[in-house]
Amino acid sequence: MKNKIFVAIRFVLMWTLVVSSCHQVLSQEVDNKRCPEVYKRNNGNGQQVTEFAANISPVSPYFLAALSSKSQGNFTLGWGQPILYPPVITKTWITDSEGSSNLNWAFGNNNTGSPFNPPGIPSGNEVKYTFYNNNLPTAGIITLEFTDPSDGLPICTCSYPLSSGNGVGGLISEENLRVSSGSDGGLESKSLGNAVITRAFNRVQQDQGEINYTKAKRWDSKAEARIQGLVLNQLSPSESILGQDFMAYLSSPTDLINFTNAEEVISIDYVKGGNNLATYFATKTSQRVYDHTKYVCDRLKGSEILAVDSVEIGGFHFLRTLLSPEQGLNEYAISFSVGIDSGNESLGLQSAWLLEDYKAYPEHFNFQFWSADGKLLQSLILDLLNNLKFQGTINQVTQVSVPQILITKGHRNPNEPGKVTLKILNQLEANEASLSYEAKVSETSNEIINQQLTFPLPSKGLHTITLDLKDYAEAAVFLGNKNQTTDYVFDSDGLWNYYLPEGSSLNDFTVSNGTTEDSTANYPLLRKVDLSAQTSTYGTIYRTIRGGGIPADLSGYEYLSFSAKGSGELAIRLIKKSVDKYEDHYTLTVPLTGQESQVQIALKDFVSTGINQSLDPSDLVMISFTNEGFSNSGLMELALDKVRFTNQKEITAPAKAEAFVYPNPFVGKTNVIFKTRTGGDMVLGVYNLATGNLVYEETISTVPGENQKELILDQAVKDGFYILKIGSLTESVTAKLWVQ
Repeated sequence: MKNKIFVAIRFVLMWTLVVSSCHQVLSQEVDNKRCPEVYKRNNGNGQQVTEFAANISPVSPYFLAALSSKSQGNFTLGWGQPILYPPVITKTWITDSEGSSNLNWAFGNNNTGSPFNPPGIPSGNEVKYTFYNNNLPTAGIITLEFTDPSDGLPICTCSYPLSSGNGVGGLISEENLRVSSGSDGGLESKSLGNAVITRAFNRVQQDQGEINYTKAKRWDSKAEARIQGLVLNQLSPSESILGQDFMAYLSSPTDLINFTNAEEVISIDYVKGGNNLATYFATKTSQRVYDHTKYVCDRLKGSEILAVDSVEIGGFHFLRTLLSPEQGLNEYAISFSVGIDSGNESLGLQSAWLLEDYKAYPEHFNFQFWSADGKLLQSLILDLLNNLKFQGTINQVTQVSVPQILITKGHRNPNEPGKVTLKILNQLEANEASLSYEAKVSETSNEIINQQLTFPLPSKGLHTITLDLKDYAEAAVFLGNKNQTTDYVFDSDGLWNYYLPEGSSLNDFTVSNGTTEDSTANYPLLRKVDLSAQTSTYGTIYRTIRGGGIPADLSGYEYLSFSAKGSGELAIRLIKKSVDKYEDHYTLTVPLTGQESQVQIALKDFVSTGINQSLDPSDLVMISFTNEGFSNSGLMELALDKVRFTNQKEITAPAKAEAFVYPNPFVGKTNVIFKTRTGGDMVLGVYNLATGNLVYEETISTVPGENQKELILDQAVKDGFYILKIGSLTESVTAKLWVQ
């Protein structure tokens, strides 16, 4: 009993010190902000760390909360260089084998998991941390939030594989040592139809890949003269506040002005050592806040929310979200808006979870910051607040409220993309919740499907709900509690669109539902597409593989299969995130017969004119189908259906005695697939399309039904177009060849 009273008194004292000192600088700042590269786990009852690193002050809350008994084991963390002033661990997340991440402990609440003692005295590059209780699993992933004890600011989050006993593990999920650029942001919090995919396709055509900081424009806001009134680019934080090693680069996605409510846009990437470590994204709007928040946008792009809390910076309160992206560093993000009344020098600052919770002003200046380092985030926001104070008095006009029931992640099953799994975090005692969605049936349909359901929601935990969104193009999903919306996300499996060259005119573009069957062997691209246009050259149908245009790893599939109807040639282009030039993306051309044909292409047969390696389909973001060489007096008509990546071999020859040739164009050799009724010996001939001259001939043996022949042409057959004929006295098949 005395021990319990002593522990209670100690925690009261601890939090009294926290409140009274506001995390005053009590110790030396952490001297290494990078994730430890390795850790060693030792499970053993009674293990303790009782002597702490020199930067853990005896009057700090971390020291006062230190465990003195009942320790279970320890982690020994190792950096790449000696360390004297290590960080403390303030949060832990456990990710199970199914990919569900749950915040199982946060500093200050020792009843919710396994608190970590402050770091022990460093030994070279290693530091020992004690954990308490036996509820750390022996499998899965553990993510640790490291915080600087001198000011209480998080500096990074790092993930490691859990192990049993005396296990050793390495750092994971830090291949890309940068946070996302402002050039990628700004769209997906609001359903914008084809604006998202049109923007993505235009960037691919214009060779606008990942931002290259060696070519980007430098930014220094302090070099700009201050002028009267609020001007967005005058408010931007300077690189100088982050240190002499940082350089600021403009990354503004100014195209957002064309299709969002933004009237001005600016974003700046703060780069050190070639890596973007912090991003500033700002817009100016009228009458309402900007229709985008990073935490909504990034969940569409595959990110998971690890935590949401409230922080105080410069005397103001902000919501802070920790996001775990599919690639790159975990990002702390803060979004807020400053409203301006006409003729009023008072500035109204708001930071809210839902856009509808923002009070409307005649003018809004909307700000978003993100970084893996809480110190960088705070420095940038403080500089912005100082810039704002030149324009008037800042007042916080709404109370910051941390959401208690929210969707941490939405995930589509690749083989059943109509099924969307939502991970829902409930921090209340509520026993039920409601989900509703508004779904747009297809890209070209005006039909909206509304659906609502109520489900049990056990209190205080992470729960999984699966929605059947069928093959609808996109949906807004709303989470509610007691008839009040608590969160929402937007979802898409990828969208279809078209592109026509200048001088063309559209007759019809229709996307329809319900023709693609799901299968564990398939990765289907849902919905059927029809395009009709007057064009003298070509027309293109294209689609993002996943919602938000994020990469898809399709290295587990062998073929691309689809049905197509049209005439001329169909050039298929697989667009990779890692390829910068449009002309270097992997392509393959197949003939169209005028009738609906089933087409299957081995992914290994796609080739690049600029890359000397076979296709690696681990980062595909888009696929395009370009129809050219059609013969109907400038009328292009193309229909695509049942497009899918698959492992099922389904190669069939086109109907109407047409041979299927792939790859086409080709160099030296290609494959010919065709059907015969009777089989037997047949003559294969290749004729020059322009002159009709025979350039190659051989006799081949065939069987009734489907046949496949490897055609090898020697160097005497020059580059150009040819006609292939395979015939006997009773039947023949033809195809067009393109030799390169």
